[in-house]
Order: sequence, then C-alpha cells, then structure tokens
Amino acid sequence: MTVFSYLRAMHEGDLNWVLDVEQQAYDFPWSKKGFENSLDQGLNYVFCDAEGTALGYVCVLTVLDEAHILNLCVAPKYQKQGVARMALHSLQSKLKESGFTLLLLEVRVSNQPAISLYESFGFNRDGVRVNYYRCQEWDEVSGELVEAKEDAVLMSCTL
Repeated sequence: MTVFSYLRAMHEGDLNWVLDVEQQAYDFPWSKKGFENSLDQGLNYVFCDAEGTALGYVCVLTVLDEAHILNLCVAPKYQKQGVARMALHSLQSKLKESGFTLLLLEVRVSNQPAISLYESFGFNRDGVRVNYYRCQEWDEVSGELVEAKEDAVLMSCTL
C-alpha cells in the first residue's frame, strides 16, 4: 500500500507526468495549456510518498480568502489506498495556515465516492451546475458511445 507523505509545489517539469496521469484517469482530460494556465494563476501541488514518488496532484484557484479546487487527481495505480483522503487533509491544513477561509469545488453527480470523501471533510452540498461536465453515454439508437453532459454538485467547506 502506498502512503501519502507530503504536498510539494507543482512545477513545469511535472507537466508531462501530470498530463499522462490526467489522460489515464479521465475520458475528457485537461489540456497541457490548461495546466500551464493553472501553474500561472493558482496554487498547484503534487502528492508524494516518503521517497518523493508522485502519487497525484491538485490545482487550486485562489481569490482573496477563498480557494477553489479545480482538479484533484490520484494516479490510477495509487487509487483506493487513502491517498486522496490524506492529501485532502494536508491541503486543507495548508490552505487554512495560509489564511484561506473557504474551500470550494465541483464534483460529478455520478462520483459518489468523491462526494462521500468531501462530505467526510465537512463539505456541504450547495447546489448543482446543470450539464457542467462532458461525459459519454450509450446511445441506444446508434449503438455507440456519444458525447453527453453530466451535472456537477457544488460543494464548499469552511476552513
């Protein structure tokens, strides 16, 4: 079992690894430009184990005393090992120490494990963004996967 140990700042040299993980983890991954913009505009961290092995990452946009998680991902080979739980705890502590008072995020309505994780950290469901995420669904007429939209649950917690 892999154990999360610490967060470190994400830097440009991480982008190839981050893009690879993003493509493994999501049907509609962020682009390289998306991550480059995030590096320029927000707080970005890589989740590491004690040996410095990268386990996942998080991109956070900050505005005044609010922090908004834009993308939190654990590499598929490290999922279901508690990495997200330990990294989220560390992130909340780091943000609180830095003076942020509110943490926001969106999560797919279908991602019940993530919703449960966030609720266990004190996040509340604040609303729904209709048709927020791209997704794929089976079209009975054509017998193919087609692009569709999925709602997002808006969540927040006080730090």
